[in-house]
Amino acid sequence: MKEMMIKDHALIYALLCKNCLNEVEKQMGEKLIEEITVSYGISRGKRMKRLALSENRKADLDSFFIHGEWKGQAGENISEMVYGKDRTASIVKKCAWFDTWEKYGLLEYGKYYCRYIDKAIAQGFEGDFSLEVKKTISAGDGSCEFVWNSSADKNHIKEEKMKKDHVLPFSFHVKELLECARDVLKRYDLENIIDKTTAEYRKLIERQQGE
Repeated sequence: MKEMMIKDHALIYALLCKNCLNEVEKQMGEKLIEEITVSYGISRGKRMKRLALSENRKADLDSFFIHGEWKGQAGENISEMVYGKDRTASIVKKCAWFDTWEKYGLLEYGKYYCRYIDKAIAQGFEGDFSLEVKKTISAGDGSCEFVWNSSADKNHIKEEKMKKDHVLPFSFHVKELLECARDVLKRYDLENIIDKTTAEYRKLIERQQGE
């Protein structure tokens, strides 16, 4: 089986959201989506912090960036970092998650990811900074704009990431996402949503491979 990519992660997330909204009324479905996404993001943030502390780093913005856990393929994502004295910003002009949702007609479901995930990861990291998500492409903006209220050292981050990266495969991220979803859905006796989601994903991939 080939290694999963951003596309697979994006599809499974959007299908999970679609099935949550199809299984229960909208308000409850959106509550489930928020709980799942925030739980997943916090789990990622906590793991990043544990790794940073194990390497005797501070829980600052440099460590947050150094311990980023994913990396796309060349050209999938286009972004620009802006480093200031008391703020750091990321301007995303192209996003593989958005492109996948748009291609498969799943944007109305995938957009929840952008609403919650980045702030949840920062929340889990519990660093000496906060994050404001000012714009997202999935909400109709021309770019995504993330602003942290802290400075970061561009050269230090680059040097440390060259020494060692902390990237995890997307198969790991998908597994963790589904585990977090199962933990949430189990509380509501809605674990069947997981089976529906994975079955729908497999059919979609098989159909695509057959074309």
